[in-house]
This record gives sequence, structure tokens and C-alpha cells, in this order.
Amino acid sequence: MSVNEELSLSYILERGLEHFNLIDVRSEGEFAEDAIPTAINIPLLNNEERAKVGTCYVQTGPREARLLGVDLVSPKLPQLIRSFLDIKDRRLMVVYCWRGGLRSGSTAGLLKLAGLDVSKIEGGYKYFRNHINSFFQNFSPSYSFINLYGPTGCGKTALLRQLEGTARVLDLEKAAAHKGSSFGDVDEPEYENVTQKNFESKIWYKLYKEKEGVYLVEGESMKIGKVSVPKNLFNRMRGGVSVVADVPLDARIRFTVDNYKPELYKDEILRSLLRLKKYIGTSKVDELAKLLDAKDYESFTKILLESYYDPLYMRSIPERPDYIIRYEDIEEGKKQLEQIYIQNNHT
Repeated sequence: MSVNEELSLSYILERGLEHFNLIDVRSEGEFAEDAIPTAINIPLLNNEERAKVGTCYVQTGPREARLLGVDLVSPKLPQLIRSFLDIKDRRLMVVYCWRGGLRSGSTAGLLKLAGLDVSKIEGGYKYFRNHINSFFQNFSPSYSFINLYGPTGCGKTALLRQLEGTARVLDLEKAAAHKGSSFGDVDEPEYENVTQKNFESKIWYKLYKEKEGVYLVEGESMKIGKVSVPKNLFNRMRGGVSVVADVPLDARIRFTVDNYKPELYKDEILRSLLRLKKYIGTSKVDELAKLLDAKDYESFTKILLESYYDPLYMRSIPERPDYIIRYEDIEEGKKQLEQIYIQNNHT
């Protein structure tokens, strides 16, 4: 295999990402913002070093920046090569950087000298990002959706996750690391790492792995936490089959308390509560804060559902849903939704 051999992104995707050992040699900051799914990160230059090279490029030019890059990388070469040699994965190793240029080319050359078979991705991450943009801009009509709507506390997310493995499920809340409510980042440790780009990549990867067909999805608003569902995907979802969950208030209160764990995340819930003053007023927030402090989580949840969430929900519910399911526990709801999925899945 030639040191300069490149593989096109289209070839890799057609073969399947699972057939390659992808190594992202960009900095840890670039990798955290977004990366090709399944890739691991072994930076040629870390965040600080990359910043130094970038500053040098602007101030003194490309030649000096490349020389600085060599100076920064040279002391790390033994450990860098060892990091690759320690990888036990025997699939074809493919490296990439931002544009498939200097960083990935240099890494591929070094690894070849160390006796490793390695290639790089033509166009690097930039081509992958272009692919993601094109995928959502020209969203295939072969993807269709069954939307599960329901008031806060009816366990929509838990119900969908129960069906993972037996049905295609697009879990947008998991990709966003957010529960889709004013308290949505509570007990979501990955929330701070979510970006719009890696959110879109996670969605794309799910659709790529599961192939075209019918997907179950929660009836979300376009915005989930700090990210937004791509417009064409959102429009396709909204045009799909609608299922409304009708769940008794007592069951919703019970599930909400179990889901948000106020005994563990009281401070986080209080911070989120304070942001609701402009919607429900200072006196209502003060009342709720006292209930939270008194550990009366059921009364806290009941008031919050009735005074804030339910009015919002009534404005978003489909006027004429295709199906209505009624249940008091997740298993009961799962059976009903599974039957609807089977009825509507013709693939």
C-alpha cells in the first residue's frame, strides 16, 4: 500500500464504517466538536500546539508554520507511533485530519515507516461534513416516521427505548443529551459536550446504520436543548404518522419523579425552576421552591405539570392524531406502540 494512498469517503461509507479502523489526528478540541462516528482520536498536534502553529501561519507564513509543526511533533514521535502500534484492532487503519492534507499525510508516512499498513481519507473531515450537510438538505423520501406525542411525564422516551432492537428508533433526546424540557439537562452529563455538528452526526449515523425505512421518534419541537433538528428531517417527521399517548395524571407524576430524581439533583432542578419566573410568575416559583425544599416532590410535580407543561402541550398536540394509546405503565404502552409500528412498517 502506497504511503499516499487515499480512500474516498464514498468508498468507506459503501463498504461500511465498521470495516475500517478510523483514526482522527486532529486536536482534541476539533474532535470534541465533531468527528466521523466510530473514529478514535490520536492528535498529531494538541489544542495548544495547533493554536501556536495557526498564529505562526498568520504572522510569518506557511513555511515557518510547517517548521514549527515539525519542531512540536518531533519530540513526541516515539510516543505517537507507539500509540498506533498499541492499537489491537486489525481492521484497515485509516487516518484523517481537517482536509485530508498535511496532518493526515504526515501521520500516514510515519506509520508506514513503522511498518503499519495505513491509508487516509480524501478530503478528511471537511468532506464528511459536506456529506452530512448534503444528506439532510436532500433528505431521502425512503425514511418515514411514526411520531409519539404525549404530555410531560407520560414516559415517551422510556417507551421508545424499550422498543430499541425490535423496531427502528431515532432517539433525538439521546443525541442531544437533553430531555426536551426546561429541566432537560438534569442528570445528563454529556450535555456540555453536545454541539450542533456532533448532534447531526449522531442522527446521521443512526439512519446510516439502520438503513431506510420506518422509524419511531418522539414528537419533539425543532429545538432540543441547545441544538436543533435539521429542517428537512423535522418536516418529514411532522408529516408522518401521529400517535398520542393518553396517560393519567397520577402515573405521569410518578414517572416524572422517577425520571428526574429530585432527591439527587435538587440544586440543578432549582436552577432550572428559577428560569421559569417569566412564564409562571415569581409567586408560583416561590411556592414550587418551598415544595422542593420540603421534599414534597409529588406536589411539586403536579403543580408544575398542570400550570406549565400541560398548557404548552395542548398547543402542540395534533388536532386529529392517527392513533391514541392509553396506558398506566411503560410495558402496556410499549405493546400498543409496537403494534402500530408493525402495522405501518411495510419494509
